[in-house]
Parts: sequence; structure tokens; C-alpha cells
Amino acid sequence: MKRLREWSRTRKIAIWVLATVLPVTVLTLGLEGAGRLYMHLRHGVPGKSYGLWRYDDTLGAQHRENAYNSHTQTNDFGFRNRESVLQPKPVGTLRVIAYGGSTTFCYNLSDFETWPYQLELLLRESEPSQHQVLNAGAIMWSIGHAYARAKKDVPLLRPDHVIIYSGINEHANAAFLAADAMSMKALVQSGHFGAYATNLDQNRWLKRNLVTVRLLDYLIVPWLRRSSSIEAASADDREAPTRTDPFILENYLHVLGQFIDLNDSHGARTVFVIQAHDGHRARNEYLTGYSRAGAMLAKSRSATVVDATHAIVSYEGSPRDLFSSTGVHYSALGARRLAELLHQEVFALTAVDD
Repeated sequence: MKRLREWSRTRKIAIWVLATVLPVTVLTLGLEGAGRLYMHLRHGVPGKSYGLWRYDDTLGAQHRENAYNSHTQTNDFGFRNRESVLQPKPVGTLRVIAYGGSTTFCYNLSDFETWPYQLELLLRESEPSQHQVLNAGAIMWSIGHAYARAKKDVPLLRPDHVIIYSGINEHANAAFLAADAMSMKALVQSGHFGAYATNLDQNRWLKRNLVTVRLLDYLIVPWLRRSSSIEAASADDREAPTRTDPFILENYLHVLGQFIDLNDSHGARTVFVIQAHDGHRARNEYLTGYSRAGAMLAKSRSATVVDATHAIVSYEGSPRDLFSSTGVHYSALGARRLAELLHQEVFALTAVDD
């Protein structure tokens, strides 16, 4: 009798599990399959797979090679370029790699509107016309992330120039490290430089691999948060520090020096770009302050320094025309102006070595 009752209880539990878990599983798989089919039919690219991120044992996650999403493609090295890396590099051409966070990746723009691509167009107006600018930017990456990736790319691809447009993510990187019980102050005081967060959004397996999770993150969650966005922006301004954090800055400068040394050791000329913003939010003045502080070090190491602010102050309209609502990510017009500034101050005067 006892065994019969136990069997009956087990049967009820099994039925309950099947009645609740199975429909949810079927629904989830159905939505995932429908989402992938839609992405393939709407945005699919022959020879490329859906989803920009893959696991990386160094960075935690890195852009997938030959991938696509709704408005972006990566090439055979995982750069945000539709064209594969030209191998071998054509004689007499320039190979440029641009490193940084989302302000280099330009997540709010199409592949053809980003400032690295616009710079490539300007370079290709001259002969030979196969100069290539590779976009190694990635959302939320600090200079430590960029340097870690560059240590793979630069020795292998031996670019002529490496552009560093990085700084606004240093504060966030320290916060993400703190969430993993790593203090930037303690790291720097112990002589450990270049630590970078591996708990970023793209490091989540679910985010990298499921369309349904991306749908929730990109559409549903922002819609729910939209009502409080103005209050959040105001709070950011009130809480913005007035000066760079000394330990975050020391880490940034140390890694910047290592980055320049890496480029030098492989024959690449460093172009360090001081980051710009639209002048509207106090927090952006603080965030771009790390790159402003890095300019002196870059100059002392014989890097070419370009101040992106020159592309802003020379514009006759409102600075807001040149940025998205964040105030630090360029609009299509702003990206074009930055590309023109880089071309004028660096590459128009560069002699291309065979």
C-alpha cells in the first residue's frame, strides 16, 4: 500500500512537470526557431552565422568571425568589416586597426556609417585603392580589453597604424571588476595593471546564443525602463565625479604605455585620439577625461595625438547634431567628421611604405 501511494505521488509529480515544463520548453524552442528563421531570411549572409559574440578563453567573449546580426557584419578576423582582411597586404597599401569600445564599434550606426569605415573610404580615394581600416571596437570594452585583443592581432597582422579611441569605459570597467570582488585600487597598489571585466553582458552564454534572450534585452527591457530614462540621466549627472579617479587613471595610463610599446615593437605607428562629447552632460566630461589625461603620455611616447574635439568645435551647427542621445556615440555626421579629421591630420600626410 505504501509503495502504491509513493508511486501515485511520483506519477502526479511527473504529470505536473510535463504539464508545466513541457509547454514552456516547446514554446521557447518554437520562439527561438522562429526568431532564427526570421533573422536568416531577413538578414542572413551566405557563409556567415548569426550572433556577433563567441566565447574567448582570454576575454571571456569576443566578436565571432564571419558573423552577422540585424545591422552588423564581422569579417574573417571578427572585425566589424564586411570585407575580409586582405592577405597578403597589397603592396603600397596601409593597414589600420582601430581599437576601443562602443564609440569605435559605433553600435548605433550601420556598417557603412562608422568612422573607421568612413576613414577607409577617404583613404581609398587615393592610389592604390586597397587601403584597409579594420574596426576592432567592442561594446563596453576598456583599454585593458582592447590591449588584450591587440596582443593577438598586432603581431599577426602587423598593421601600419593602430588607432586607440578608448577611455569612457574605464569607470564602468572598475565597477564591473568590483562586482567580482576585485578593487581597482587594490589591484593598482599591488602592481597589477590591465585587469578587465569578464562579467559583461556579452559574456552571458544565454545572451550570446539565444535570439529570445536578445529580444528581451534589446526590446522588452528598454521599453519597460523608458519611463525612468530622464530621471536616470539626471541622476548620472548629479553623481558624476568631478575628476578622474587616481587609481583608474594610473591603470589606464600604464596600459596605454604598454599598448604603445606593443605597437612600436611590431612596426605600427600609434594614433591616440582624445575622445569628444557634445558638452551636454557632466558625466561625459568626466568619462572622456581619461583620454584627455592620456594625451600627454601618448605624446611623450612619440604617438600621434589627435583631439576629436576639433571635429566638434569646427562644426557650425549644434554639437548635438554630431552625437546620438548618449552624447559620446557619434551620429553618422559626427562619424564622418571624425574620419575627415583623422585623414587630414594623420593619413593625408603619411607616406605609404611598400
